Amino acid sequence: MKDRKINISYIAEINLNSKSAYKHQVLKMCDAFSQKGFKVKLFIINANKVKFNKLKRNYLLKSNFKIVEIYNSINHLNFLTRLLFSIKLFFLIKNKDEIIFSRSVFVSIFLSIFGVKNVLEVHQPNSGLTNLMFNFFRKKILRNTKFILINKNLNKIFLLRKDKFIVADDGVDLKDFKSVQNIKYKDSCVYTGSLFQGKGVEIILKLAKKLNKFTFYIYGNLKTAPAKILNDCLKLKNIKLLGHVKYSEIPKILKSHKTIIMPYSKKVFGNHKDINIEKYMSPLKLFDYLAAGRIIVASKSQSYSHILKDNINSILCDSSNLDKWVKTLKDISKNKINFSKLKKNSLETAKHFSWCYRIEKIINFIVK
Repeated sequence: MKDRKINISYIAEINLNSKSAYKHQVLKMCDAFSQKGFKVKLFIINANKVKFNKLKRNYLLKSNFKIVEIYNSINHLNFLTRLLFSIKLFFLIKNKDEIIFSRSVFVSIFLSIFGVKNVLEVHQPNSGLTNLMFNFFRKKILRNTKFILINKNLNKIFLLRKDKFIVADDGVDLKDFKSVQNIKYKDSCVYTGSLFQGKGVEIILKLAKKLNKFTFYIYGNLKTAPAKILNDCLKLKNIKLLGHVKYSEIPKILKSHKTIIMPYSKKVFGNHKDINIEKYMSPLKLFDYLAAGRIIVASKSQSYSHILKDNINSILCDSSNLDKWVKTLKDISKNKINFSKLKKNSLETAKHFSWCYRIEKIINFIVK
């Protein structure tokens, strides 16, 4: 890293009372930048009167940075409010001596049109009007923007030159998982994260019906789960729907269980219900799972095949092979799985995906 005195203006379309992984990732990134010595300002839609000290406790942040809200009455953006958001940001951050780091494609397009250099982090393909704008202004965008792609498969869509982008997986702060926590639940599995279609609840429901002696603990925003699946889960006594919890509780929760599951389907959706993100993921929960040092049972997926290795740091099952999932969980219960090996290797893997390592990689790319 060449210069730790550079200011960073970080732009994100979030409000501080949301329960999204987007907000989690943004806060952890700003925290990591700040820990590296950068002066960080986070520009967001709405702070919703949430105090920074509360954020710091709930997300286990280690440093301080400034949060600037652009609106105080709007929680969600449409085209008009996005445009106003971009205009306001243009006048607030047009300082040439700082890095402008955006998680908003719309804002990045706007800034690029007016010649403002910026860095854009992309987590999924563009859609709708944003996609049309991106393609129309492509030349100006490429002239003024460097890209951080969350997954290499995204470049099959964006078609960027090698010097215009790097791939950087999400990360974890290993310090969050330092506390000692004994395993309390043996014949159980735990899942944490969002509950959108394809992210795991459907497969958990099928497993619970076949493994009635197992208990499945699910932590996540229940409002994101498909209604029918949620209702079916409520009918089973061995599924515990425990809702969203503060991130500060996640390390203890994960380390309380011997088995952590990540049962993605072939089609995975998030806030944009028309975009299958299965090929473009770098799940935040994955890195928490690794840092917890427990047995990870996950679906096979091209998106994280460079991270999870079968029978090395995890056990991988085809999402459509329910029998393999059932057998694996039974084998874990009967201690037929080498827990010590998987624990050691998952912790070693987690060390290569810290937020600070991610920051180093990004800064070296930006300032070179």
